[in-house]
Amino acid sequence: MSDRLELRILGSFELTLGGLDAPVGGVKPRQLLATLALNHGRTVSVDQLIEVLWGQDPPRSALANVQTYVSALRTRLGEDRLRRQAPGYRLELDCGELDLLRFEEYARGGDPDSLDAALGLWRGEPVENLPASPLWRAEIDRLVERRRAVRQTRARLRIEAGQPAAAVDELRRLIAEEPLREEAWSLLVTALRDAGHRAEALSAYATARRTLTEELGVEPGEPLRRLHRTLLVEQEGPAVLGTRLDGAAALVLRGLARLGIPAAPGWVPAALLDRPDATEVLGALDRARLLRSTGTDDLDQPRYGLPVLVGLLAPDLPGEAIGAALTRALGGYLTLAERAAAGLPRQVFGPGVTVAARWPVPGAAELAGDPVRWFATERDALLGAVEAAAANGLSDLAWELAHAMVAWCDMGGHTAEWEQTHRTALSACRAQGNLLGEAVTLRGLGQLHLYRDHYEEAAEAFSRSRLLFARLGNLCGQAAALAGLGTGHRIRAEHDEALDCYRQALEAYRLLGHRHGEAYSRGALGMVWLAKGDLAEAYHDFTAGLALAEEIGDEHRAALLTRQLGLLRLRNGEPALARADLIAALDRFAVLGDAHCEAYCLTDLASLEAPEVAVQRLTQALEIFERIGDRRAQAQTARRLGELHRGDERFGLSDAYLAEARRLQSTVEMARVHPM
Repeated sequence: MSDRLELRILGSFELTLGGLDAPVGGVKPRQLLATLALNHGRTVSVDQLIEVLWGQDPPRSALANVQTYVSALRTRLGEDRLRRQAPGYRLELDCGELDLLRFEEYARGGDPDSLDAALGLWRGEPVENLPASPLWRAEIDRLVERRRAVRQTRARLRIEAGQPAAAVDELRRLIAEEPLREEAWSLLVTALRDAGHRAEALSAYATARRTLTEELGVEPGEPLRRLHRTLLVEQEGPAVLGTRLDGAAALVLRGLARLGIPAAPGWVPAALLDRPDATEVLGALDRARLLRSTGTDDLDQPRYGLPVLVGLLAPDLPGEAIGAALTRALGGYLTLAERAAAGLPRQVFGPGVTVAARWPVPGAAELAGDPVRWFATERDALLGAVEAAAANGLSDLAWELAHAMVAWCDMGGHTAEWEQTHRTALSACRAQGNLLGEAVTLRGLGQLHLYRDHYEEAAEAFSRSRLLFARLGNLCGQAAALAGLGTGHRIRAEHDEALDCYRQALEAYRLLGHRHGEAYSRGALGMVWLAKGDLAEAYHDFTAGLALAEEIGDEHRAALLTRQLGLLRLRNGEPALARADLIAALDRFAVLGDAHCEAYCLTDLASLEAPEVAVQRLTQALEIFERIGDRRAQAQTARRLGELHRGDERFGLSDAYLAEARRLQSTVEMARVHPM
């Protein structure tokens, strides 16, 4: 053994002896040595080491194994470096032997060269190439925070040395990692200002203020606000504070600034003022250059935005409380979102009640007449509306807006928007003790978890939602949560549990006279019977559900049930009838614009087609699944394509599809174990 030893943990775990790599054989010995290194100079008990290596379920031989690992490591490192000290072991290395110790020594230097040397020791996240242990978390978090503090100090020194541009990128990275780091925001604004980028500095302050108020509910501290005021004095722009504004004009500016919508349609100022029309006020603000027209949108609505400086100053303009005006504007978006959603496939998983105030938008029927176009046009505004509702304590509006968007999110595969709005609303509801809003948003997130194959998270969300709805005595919500639980059981082939949930949901919907819910429950029960192989029961429920859907004019549910009947007939050996049902369902989904369900029909039909036609249908379906993010369906479709191409002896293409199927399947399985 050479005395020249170096252990590196600030990145991948590495050990060298005599300047040469000295791999430590086996993952568990490396975990053990990493644990001692993270706790350098402190005794780590044997019980802690066992928990790191085996978690809560160690083998009987755990103690003997630890002793074996330690013995081998002491032979390699030397007994003076790895000491036995009750109730465990302690690692004692010199500064030159452990990168963590050198990092701390350099960091204490405080000068630019020392800080550069300290940060140069980092090669990634601590021990990133080893399986993580919960017992490492606190120390790793401390190290990561220490590194951030050193990076921030280095950026400050660069600014003080007259090199602000050299600090900007580092500060942006720091803020991306930790958005609530107010001192880093202050340094970034300072660096941008000193580098001559005052407009960017103002924009950075606006982002900092929005982040702090939304996440923590607090305004920036006085040092950052003072820096902002200095920038405003230096920046050329409209003299907002010196402009005489009447109450209506000030209210519009304050309201638009608080809503945070980049370009608001003309009805929003009208809602803020509680008037059918705000043309006169908008004209006055435009002439004063306090408002700018951004043109017309895809709905032929004129839209208006605030100049950057006006948007920064407007929240501080004097005037009456803004709460009622914001409620009207957000209530207008809720009115339009519900009108648009009514033109999309019906969602049956709501609470059956409304609580937030609506505002009657003039011409609402015409504006929302093309639902998909309306949602696409107002996407950013809706995301901002949910954020604004949450930030201003209007949790009922937050959850109702999020829920009203589900039909569009579901049909178009807009899962990012679905998650963002529901998580924002859920946080707002929990902060205000709004149990109904919490139940609704949990139910919506549960559905999203199912789509992403996160079954345990889905079950948790649905169960919590069901309990909250039960506490509130909301039978419609309970039925929706039961339906979600049933789907989770069905996917995992837990047929009896699924039948029980769906039957309870069906009974609840019957008691409520909720015929759309009844039609859904019939189809869900039929799918379980089909999976169990009871075709007679499946046929009974499918036909009963289809008849009900046709009777109430639920085109989307009728299309779904037609597809399900096609699957039943396929199972029953009736290919001609199956093909007719599946093509009919495909046509209906195409008319409705439901690409996700179209893709499933395409995969169903592929089993009835000649190979060349089947390949076309599956390729089209794969593109849709990829766009939507349905990885489980992607994996299954890629596998089928691989098998078809192998049958045609296109081995290169076949191997590529099969490899992609394996990759996708592994991501699905990982998602089940480690949901995002």
